[in-house]
Parts: sequence; structure tokens; C-alpha cells
Amino acid sequence: MKDFLHKFFGYFNYDGGSPEPFRDNLGKGAFSDWRHFAWAVLVIAVCILCYQLFKRKPKVGKIVVKVLVALLFTVRFINQIYRASIGAEVPAWRAFPFHLCTVMTFVLPIVVFFNIKKLKTPVYTLAMMGGIITVIMGDYFDNRFLTFSSLEGMSAHTLLILVPIIEVAVGDFRLGLKNAWTVVVGLLVLVLWGTLANEVFFKAYDTNYMYLKRNGLPGNIGGDYYLLIYLGIFLILLAIILGVPTLYRKRKLK
Repeated sequence: MKDFLHKFFGYFNYDGGSPEPFRDNLGKGAFSDWRHFAWAVLVIAVCILCYQLFKRKPKVGKIVVKVLVALLFTVRFINQIYRASIGAEVPAWRAFPFHLCTVMTFVLPIVVFFNIKKLKTPVYTLAMMGGIITVIMGDYFDNRFLTFSSLEGMSAHTLLILVPIIEVAVGDFRLGLKNAWTVVVGLLVLVLWGTLANEVFFKAYDTNYMYLKRNGLPGNIGGDYYLLIYLGIFLILLAIILGVPTLYRKRKLK
């Protein structure tokens, strides 16, 4: 049991590098490991079930959303502080959020708790985009043993998708193309934030925030023009997340 807990929560020094979670390199990786497909199916099933349930019970849904984002913020905050304190992030303030999903795990709870309506469309849409892309990419299955760090990441990205869906179900948010421009502005802000991190804050370090410096796609898809692939993915997801609900409502009114 002690060995399990050490591997589950602990950090290890491999090849003299910074501390990192336990790894055994025995997983089959994305698109080959059954756990990747199981996670994707589970996320879809949970989102559908929660939407149906909380559409009927909105008061319960509103409480559940608050609990979920409180857990998301608290666990992620403690985890990032711990990583900074043990030297897993060098320098320590690299634990501050600079990637899209990491930023969203902190911003999403704030928007939900304070009901900042003007930020809901960009934040919820970008959060869902980040969550969906991560579920598709399946970055957590290179190891057979799933650590706390892996499960925390999987849970956080699942909540980035689930929370906006519950908000839609309870009637506190509506997906639509009307304010799609705010999502574009939000992405540009994140790109600027990532650029500052890469080129100013951590210029002396090997960073790749928002994948602005190197291709992060599997198999180096897109080569030197990978940013066009990212742009295409963004536009497709924007059309699906905001466009499909808009078309559905229009057809329902006919």
C-alpha cells in the first residue's frame, strides 16, 4: 500500500531532470490503449446523462456546478503550488497558468461563481474546446499506472466540457453564434499571453505555451504549417459548439 501511494502521489527524478510523476512507459498510448477510448465514451455518456438530469432538476444542477468548479479550482491550485514548491516547475512561477486548458481551469470557476455573463461565451467555448481536444489526443496513456497527476488532468479536462453543458441544461447559459466574435478575441488574448510567456517571461527556457513555438500534433502533422491545422481545428470546433445549437433552435421554431 505504501509503495502504491508513493507511486500514485509521488514525484521522481529521472535522468537528473526536474521531479515528475511516476512513469513506467508500459502504456500503449493514445488511440491504441483501450483506456483512451473508454475515457472518451465515459465523457460523452456523463455529459448526456447530466444534461438530461439537470434539465429536469435545475436547482440541483446549479448546486452541482458550484461544487464541481470549487473542486476543480481547489485541487488544481494546490497541485500547482505543490509542483512549484518541489521544483517540478523551473522557475517556480511557471506553475502559473499559460496553456489554454490550464488557464481555463482557473478562469472557468471564477466566471461560474461570480456569474460573469459577458465572459461566459468565450470562456465556456474555449474551455470546451480545450477539453474536447485533450480527450481526442489522449495524452495520459503512455504509462500503465495512472498517477494522481494523470487522473487530476483527466478529471479537469472532463469538467471543462461538462460544466458548460450543465450550465446550458439549467438555463444559465445558451450556446449560440451571436457572440462568436468574443471567442476569437479570447483566443487572441490567450495567444498573446502564451507569446509573452515564451518570448519574455521564460525566454531562457525551453517552453512551448499554446504550441506557438513547436508542433504539438501527433506525427508532426502539418509540419512547419501546423498552426494552420490548429486554426482549422479552432474554426471547426467553433462551428460545432456554437453553430449546431443555433441551427437546432432555428429548426425547432419552424
